[in-house]
Amino acid sequence: MRLPKALRWIAYVVGGLVALLLVILVVLSLVQIPINLTKHKSVIEAAASRALDRTVKIDGNVGVTTSLWPSFKMQGLRITNPAGFKAENLAMMESAEVQVSVLPLLYGKIHVQEFSVKGIALALEENQQGAVNWASRKGKKTAPETKQEEKPEVSRRQLSGDSLVVKKLALEDISVSYKDSTMSEPYNFKIDQCTGSGVAGKPFDLAMKGTLFKEPFTSSIKAGSLQELLKENRSWMEIQTEIAKTAFELEGNLDLSQALKTLQVRAALKGDRLDSLNSLLELDLPPLKSYGTSALLSMQEGRMELSDFEVYVGESKLTGKMLIDNTGSRPKATIALNAKTVQLNDFDLGDWSPKEGDSGATDTQAAKPEEEVSKKAAEQPRPTAEESAVGEEDFAELFSPEVLAKINAEMKVTVEEVLSGTDKLGSGLLTATLKEGRFSLDPVKLNIPGGAFQFVMSVKPGRDASEASVRAVMENFDFGVLARRAKPDTDMGGTLNLNVDLKSNAKNLDELLANGNGYFDFSGQPVNLNAGIIDLWAVNVIAAIAAKGDEKKSKINCLVGRWTMKDGLLTPDAMVIDTSRIRICVKGQVNFKKEQINITSAPAAKKPEYFSLATPIGVHGKFTDFEMGIEPGGILGTAVTFLTSPVITPMRRMVGEKLPEDGSDVCSMAIGPNDRPTEPPLGCGGGRKKTK
Repeated sequence: MRLPKALRWIAYVVGGLVALLLVILVVLSLVQIPINLTKHKSVIEAAASRALDRTVKIDGNVGVTTSLWPSFKMQGLRITNPAGFKAENLAMMESAEVQVSVLPLLYGKIHVQEFSVKGIALALEENQQGAVNWASRKGKKTAPETKQEEKPEVSRRQLSGDSLVVKKLALEDISVSYKDSTMSEPYNFKIDQCTGSGVAGKPFDLAMKGTLFKEPFTSSIKAGSLQELLKENRSWMEIQTEIAKTAFELEGNLDLSQALKTLQVRAALKGDRLDSLNSLLELDLPPLKSYGTSALLSMQEGRMELSDFEVYVGESKLTGKMLIDNTGSRPKATIALNAKTVQLNDFDLGDWSPKEGDSGATDTQAAKPEEEVSKKAAEQPRPTAEESAVGEEDFAELFSPEVLAKINAEMKVTVEEVLSGTDKLGSGLLTATLKEGRFSLDPVKLNIPGGAFQFVMSVKPGRDASEASVRAVMENFDFGVLARRAKPDTDMGGTLNLNVDLKSNAKNLDELLANGNGYFDFSGQPVNLNAGIIDLWAVNVIAAIAAKGDEKKSKINCLVGRWTMKDGLLTPDAMVIDTSRIRICVKGQVNFKKEQINITSAPAAKKPEYFSLATPIGVHGKFTDFEMGIEPGGILGTAVTFLTSPVITPMRRMVGEKLPEDGSDVCSMAIGPNDRPTEPPLGCGGGRKKTK
C-alpha cells in the first residue's frame, strides 16, 4: 500500500533534515571549526559566578573549537574576593584551554581530556574572623571532643567513580601569596610547572616544581577525591616536598573551608643536616646530622593534640605526646616525653655557637671565598638599640604575671639513659608545671655517675613582688666523664658536690638575686689533677723550677666554697683551693644590689718557704666592667718578703706551724645548712694547729 503523495513528501523532507543534521553533527565532530563566543561571555561569567559564589570576569576573548572533544579557550580571567577581604582578586589568569569529551556529557559526567593554564596569580588570605578566601563555603562545625581514647587511622581513598575525570592537567608560571591579619607582608612563592591527573581508581595527583624564598623545591600532592575537594573543600591528602636538602611529608584529612581549624594529619620532616635550612628560614641553625621528626596532628576548634610524636638525631630519640585544650575556663597544655637513649656525641656542634656571628660556616658559606662571606655578613642589617629594647620588652611581657596566669601547663620528661661515647652518664626525670601564674620545676632528678642530683625551683612573678626559691643538691658527681669527653685518654677525674638553698622576694625577676637569702655551697676533690704552675704562686720558686722533673708532683687536693647570701650580699664563710704545697684563700663579697664584685685571692705556703711569690690577686668592679690584677701594695709586700726570706724563713720554720699536706682539715669539711663556719679555715686567718 502506497502512502499518499503528500505524506511521502513529508517523509522525504524529514528524512533529509535528519540526514542533514547527522551530516552537520559528523562534520562538527570530525572537523574542528573555531567559533568566537566573546560576544556571549557575559553568559559564561554569570554561570561561573553562580557556581563559585563570587564574581568572575573575563577580560579577553572566549572561543570554542568543535569536535567530539571540543576545546574551550579564554583569556584574561579574574575571580574576585568576597566581602571581608582586603585584596580585590583571589585569582588572575592569562590564558586557559579546556578540552572535554562530548559523549560522557550525555550521561551527566565530566571527562576533561586536557586542562592547561598559563600565567596564574593567586592571592590567598585569611581575615581577622578566621575566614579564608579560597573556600567557597563554610564547613560544618563539630563539637570538640572531651575524650579521645583511640585515633582513627587516616584512610586512603581514591576516585571510585568517573563522574569527574581529569586525564591531563598542565599549569605554568604560577605565583602564590599568602597573608593573614597578623602579617605586614605576605609570603610569596612561585611554581614554574605543575602537572597532574585525576582518573577513576587512582588518587588525584599533582607534581610541582618551583621556588620558595629563593630555594628551588619539588613537591607531589595526592588527594583522595577531586570531586569531594571541589564540592566540600575537604579530602584526604598526602603531600611530599623536598627543599634545601630536606624532605617534608604531610598526610591526613584536611578541611580547607575552616582555615585548618579542623584537620587530622601525619607530618614528618627529615634531613642529613639541619643547617641546610638556614637560607630558607633565614636562621642560623646548628649542624645536626641525620635528624628527623614525625607526629600525628589532630586539630579541632579549641583543641590540638600531637600524638605518636618522635624526634631523633643520630642514635638519640625522643617520643611522646602533647595536648593543648582551650575548651575550659583556662587553656591547659599537657606534655609527656620519653627518651630511651640520648647520645651526647650526636649533638657535637663543632664551632657552631647560638650567638650571632660566632657559628661556623655552613655548606653554602664554605663554598664561597672568605672575603665574600665577610662582606655579606657586614652588609647584614644590625638591630638598633630601640629594636633591641623592644625585643627585651616583648620577652619580659611574655613572662609577666598576667600572661602566665592565663594558662596552666604540665610537662614531664623522662630520660632512661644518657651516653657520652661509651661513658654512661645516668638517667633523669624532669617535671615542670605552670599553675595559677606559678612556674615550678619539682622535681628535676638525675642519676649521675657516682651519685645523684636533685633540683627544685619555684617562681611566681608579680607586679608588686615576685617570689622565687631554688633548692639544689648534687652528691659525688664523677666529673671524670667530662674530662674524658674533652680528652679521651686522660686519667683525670674526681667528685663534685653542690648544696644550694636560696629564697627571694622582689619587685621583678631582675631583682630576685638582689634580694636573695640563703647559702651556696660546693666542694670538689680532683683525682690526678696536677697543681702545676699554681704552686709557683707561693712556694720556693728556685726549688720548684729545679724540681720540675721530680716524679712527686704537687696535686690539687680539693676546692671548698661555702657562701652565705643575705639581702643580695654574697660572702664566703670559707673559700679555699688546697694543693699539696699551698692553700689559696678567697675573701671579699659579691653585691647583687649594686652589681659589684670585690674578691681577693691570697696564697699561703703550707710551710714557710724561701723566695716565695705569695702575691694577692683581686677582682673588683661592676659585673659588666670589672678588673683583675695584683692588689694595691701587693708587689711591694711580695718584694720585701722575697728579699728577707733567707733571714725570716729559718726562724718561722723553727717556731711556726704547717698545714697538712693532704688538706684533710678543709677537704673533709661538710657542706650544707649545718655547721656553718664562724671563722676562716687554717691558713686563711683562722687559728693554726700545732705541728707534731
